[in-house]
Amino acid sequence: MKELVLPAINKFGSGCISLLGEMAKEKKLKKALIITDENLNKLGVLNGVYTSLENHNIAYVVYDNVHPNPTITNVNEATALYHDYACDFIVGVGGGSPNDCSKAVGILASNGGDIKDYEGFNQSNHPAPLTFLVNTTAGTASEISRAYLISDPDKQEKLIFKDINALPYCSFNDADMMINLPASITASTGMDALTHAIESYVSVGAYRLTKELSLSAIKLVFENLVEACENGKNVEARDNMIYAQTLAGIAFANAGLGLVHSMAHALGGVYNLPHGLCNAILLPEVMVYNNKKVEAEYAEITDYLYPGLMMTTSEKAVYLIEKVNELSIRVKTKTPLNELGVSIDGLDILADKALEDGNLPRNPIQPTKKEILEIYERVY
Repeated sequence: MKELVLPAINKFGSGCISLLGEMAKEKKLKKALIITDENLNKLGVLNGVYTSLENHNIAYVVYDNVHPNPTITNVNEATALYHDYACDFIVGVGGGSPNDCSKAVGILASNGGDIKDYEGFNQSNHPAPLTFLVNTTAGTASEISRAYLISDPDKQEKLIFKDINALPYCSFNDADMMINLPASITASTGMDALTHAIESYVSVGAYRLTKELSLSAIKLVFENLVEACENGKNVEARDNMIYAQTLAGIAFANAGLGLVHSMAHALGGVYNLPHGLCNAILLPEVMVYNNKKVEAEYAEITDYLYPGLMMTTSEKAVYLIEKVNELSIRVKTKTPLNELGVSIDGLDILADKALEDGNLPRNPIQPTKKEILEIYERVY
């Protein structure tokens, strides 16, 4: 059985955030809990959100302490604010971190208890309050997914949740809110989208529809990421990266991911590193590892990107891996782990955690701990 799960409404285009207040008013909502991070708030990225709500007399309270990898504490603090101020809906604004936190808060607000009670698949009983997620990066696609990750600092790991009750009501992708995004974040989130697309294409859960979405996303990333990094005010490039990350998000939310994300989640849980950057670092090496099983699929991607190449299937697969590596170098995400504070002695622990990650079962090959360790060592 196949299924395609998406928010009920998804808004795209310059200025679409102005519709937020009107939509809330139509639903007779009174007070929003806005969940974001301090930097976005200070930079004025949320001004359009505030204006839209104020124009329709919608009250709001702001929680802007979300960490780059949202923690259980973030979830608990924001949930307390939701109840203390009698909010009746949630607005998440940011990349994957605020939007993942928003979904977790929604589940706790409606179901109570401890967020760890809901780890896994569809563990809650009641839908979250209506949740509007506003994306400010083009990469994570958290705003269209029912899945979310929350860091447990005590265990040094990311808890994975996938819950239909956490599915947002509406997503917003407004390029105007991304114009001033730094090149480094544009690059890492863009490579995150590419990872979503490539991993979902070769996932054991992939099917015809998700593969078509993945292919389109991969092409858009290759055609637009460099320009979006080098000329952030190019709205067309920003829009195309929005479309890329959305297509990739729909694909992976329904087909699943794999080893890159399992290993990236371990890095994020232990070292609190940016998720997209971890994916970018790992993607080419994991592709080399998976190539022995999905060579034909990698060749299909190459044919889609570069039609007419006079190469064998094997050569096309290797060519794709080379192109992914070249793109990572071009946008400056190819960084050794030893430059990011990762300890060589800690790789063994990372391998253990990657083996336990919920994304691993959909990888085309089930690796041993030794094989995972070898991949970490190659990018170290």
